[in-house]
Amino acid sequence: MTHSSRFRERLFTELRFSTRHLGPLRQLYRRLCEDALEPGVAFEKVVGLHPNMAWHYAASPRTLAAFDDCLERSNLQRSFEIVGGRPRLHAACFIVTRKELPDLEFHIDYGDEEIPKGVTSTMLTPLLPFERGFGHLDYRADEKDLEYRYQLGRAILFDGKFEHRSQPFRCSTSAERVLVSWSIASTERRYAPAIRRVIESQTNH
Repeated sequence: MTHSSRFRERLFTELRFSTRHLGPLRQLYRRLCEDALEPGVAFEKVVGLHPNMAWHYAASPRTLAAFDDCLERSNLQRSFEIVGGRPRLHAACFIVTRKELPDLEFHIDYGDEEIPKGVTSTMLTPLLPFERGFGHLDYRADEKDLEYRYQLGRAILFDGKFEHRSQPFRCSTSAERVLVSWSIASTERRYAPAIRRVIESQTNH
């Protein structure tokens, strides 16, 4: 089964890539934590599902370009061949979870009824080493609750209608679980208003 057919039929696929391409994003995240971002680089922090979980969205063209460069220079660029409707990168962020996370509700990322399957996606991969105590990703398929396990050098690309949630966990260390998230979606005009509404609701800008 090809990546494209798996994405269409099962609503997700997994891409492998060299973690050396995460180097610039790791440096960017360190600067974010140190409050030492360069001029023109900006993030918008969004807290939604739980206080311990925050999305740090790229909030300037230069910032988004750093996430785009990671895609273009690695095997992750294949995501643009898998998602339908002449896709591009619409948004990107670091998802940071600290200490623990309780049970969360399952959700989909693009719930707008005007958006069909196959033309929107989210891609996630760990930015830093994934500690044993961290939670992975739960998802639902064929009326079953299943698990996807994060690994360095592997990214899950899932459809906007893919039902999922972050697993509950409690970590015994002070380490942060940091994921990189890319929002890759169609550029076709018929989907543009609905996709824009979803992206704006997620990023607060």
